[in-house]
Amino acid sequence: MSSDPLFVHGCHCRDCQKQTGGPFAVNALIERDRITLTAGEPVRTQQTTDSGRPHDIWRCPDCLTALWSDYGRREVLAFLRVMTLDAPDACPPDVHIFTRTKAPFIDLPGDVRAFDVFYSMQAEWPAAALARFDALGTRRLGMG
Repeated sequence: MSSDPLFVHGCHCRDCQKQTGGPFAVNALIERDRITLTAGEPVRTQQTTDSGRPHDIWRCPDCLTALWSDYGRREVLAFLRVMTLDAPDACPPDVHIFTRTKAPFIDLPGDVRAFDVFYSMQAEWPAAALARFDALGTRRLGMG
């Protein structure tokens, strides 16, 4: 990443659990033009979603590890898989979402806000992140 992410989710939805094979995914929301590839060209795979909106997952062409998701085919915003980074500890979750389907053996940290489903971006995101997000065109993105 060529900058800090906008915001980081620990997502406990069933899709993230199934796609990662783990109890949750850690996704750093960041502008696509702030992702720097160090090798290769990722390939896009398409997933189905309960909402019916497209969900593209960009994967390593060699091992097919998920690198980032594009929900709704927005093309300007990525949900970058933090655990694929060289320094994933630099991007801990700002919030935990979809905790209604959290694995019962996972204890969430008491100092990080958690939501049964989603949250208000205006209430949770820092002002600088909201400004960057707004520059992408929030109406077009269908978030916030």
